[in-house]
Amino acid sequence: MKTKLRILFIHKEPCARAYKEAVALHKLGHTIDLACEKNDQHPNILNYLDDVYFYKNYEQLASIVRQGKWDVIHSHNEPNMPTVVAIRNAGHCPVVYDCHDVTGLRQKLEGERRENERVCFEESDGIIMVTETLVEIARDRFQVDNILALPCYCLVDEMARIQRSKLEGNHIVYQGMLLDGGVPPLEYRNYYPFFKKMVECDMHVHVYCSAFNPRVQSSYIDLQQSSDLFHFHQQVPYAQLLDEMSQYTWGLVAFNVEEIHEQDRLTFLNSILPNKLFDYVFSGVCPVVFNNKTAGEWVEKHGVGYYARSEAEMLDILTSREPLPYVENVMFMSMEENIKNLEDLYCIAINKKDATHSVQ
Repeated sequence: MKTKLRILFIHKEPCARAYKEAVALHKLGHTIDLACEKNDQHPNILNYLDDVYFYKNYEQLASIVRQGKWDVIHSHNEPNMPTVVAIRNAGHCPVVYDCHDVTGLRQKLEGERRENERVCFEESDGIIMVTETLVEIARDRFQVDNILALPCYCLVDEMARIQRSKLEGNHIVYQGMLLDGGVPPLEYRNYYPFFKKMVECDMHVHVYCSAFNPRVQSSYIDLQQSSDLFHFHQQVPYAQLLDEMSQYTWGLVAFNVEEIHEQDRLTFLNSILPNKLFDYVFSGVCPVVFNNKTAGEWVEKHGVGYYARSEAEMLDILTSREPLPYVENVMFMSMEENIKNLEDLYCIAINKKDATHSVQ
């Protein structure tokens, strides 16, 4: 295998995970191109790319893939169809499937969508999952090999670790998506019941929502208007977010499963490591995990946070325990350090493809 690879990322729209992987791979000397529909969320990824190809439909994507310029194609899911297009048109180039979420766990798939997910898992040359738990789920559900767990770690070298003085009082922060109750299929993003009880415990609750939409966040707006302890912050740039979060004591990593009854969806929620978990540790905020077994066991294993097995225990931790100390060395959760495992997966995928062609 060549020491430096030419890699094509395929993603409907590059997300934080794609950005982090691109930065880390670029630092190792690899060349990265991107095929996407748009690039609005993370325009800075352009600083780490050679070429960008925009496609309007899957026929155009297939034409891009068939150019055959790459040593490996790294295709991100959600949706799965771009990966299927890559597999069907890549020829001698291996395709690696980066599965952010197993769509078939979060929702029931039928027909073509179900078959697409099978193709991605069973006909790609390598698979990347976000946790070891999801690796085991993939092995149980599909015929897979050459599979890697690569959580969405931080770019430790890219961001300054600024430590503000902690605010007086008891302050918890949540960053990410939040919705009112009864908004399927994301009922687990209803954090209002948690926030209301925290405020009733005289806690300051700080929320940085990933997207503000009053139509589906009215309960939080009402809580802000009725309590001086609930703080609905504006969306801020990522570096500023890491800076601001350092002044809070706790960080919430949780799901509301009250309205979730399907076993597959519960399995999904207990199998992931949310990006915010690593951001909290990076910022010097002590994570408290609830309704996420994989994340809870991760914070316990690394000694960086608390895993609450019940809502009552979560509130007890937040009101009566001391936060765990600041983590000085965070290289264990750096994308730069762990990206070498992805290089190894690429190598196996390329050798696997070469061996197949030599037999033919």
